[in-house]
Amino acid sequence: MSLKNWVFSTFFAISTVLALPLHAQTLGVARSVTVIGSGQISAPPDKAVITLGARHTAKSAADALAQTSVAVAAILSRMEEMGVEKRDMQTSSLNLNPVWRQGQRYDDEGMTLAPIGFEASNTVTVTLLDLDSLGAVLDSVARDGANSFSGFRFGLIDPQPVQDRARETAVQDARRKAELYAHAAGVSLGDVVLITEELGGGTSIQAPMMEMLAARSGAVPIAQGEVSQSARVKIIFQLTD
Repeated sequence: MSLKNWVFSTFFAISTVLALPLHAQTLGVARSVTVIGSGQISAPPDKAVITLGARHTAKSAADALAQTSVAVAAILSRMEEMGVEKRDMQTSSLNLNPVWRQGQRYDDEGMTLAPIGFEASNTVTVTLLDLDSLGAVLDSVARDGANSFSGFRFGLIDPQPVQDRARETAVQDARRKAELYAHAAGVSLGDVVLITEELGGGTSIQAPMMEMLAARSGAVPIAQGEVSQSARVKIIFQLTD
């Protein structure tokens, strides 16, 4: 090997060795700890979203649709009488389908059979803000012709404050874990290098703290429960001596 080549090889090897610690520090691999923190905050709901409507079958499509329309009109009228704003009621689906005898649409030769009638359904989604009247509202609309209930959920009008508290709790949980690991390793916790919000947070219903809303006889009993907001964060902390 020539002297020139030997000098170049030696210089490259020394440069690579010296650069490794600096490279590790740049990536944040050395002297750091990565933890996942989670937080969950519960609060009583202040709104309920229900999906209900009417479903009727008749020999003609017009009769089926007319019967369904009359029932839904009565439901909407009753909702307004009980204080529900028009802006909080919205038609979510309207369907009209033929009905075949025993569900058979084709005969043995593959020919389409004539329907024996038609089924119409009209569904509305309603947001109720007065939870104390929820049971009475459901009882009233059922008497007015609502015979289809396909969805029900509690929620928060403004979930942001509860969600932010869950995020704060998640950060506190992450710091607690990082301090535990640092103490066990005999080092100290340094500054935060990176915070990333993880997927998996959201809203859920807590069942253990249920309260019966219906206090009057005849009203539909509804379990209110609590609405929870959750959050998860990944935090990288520096470690110091």
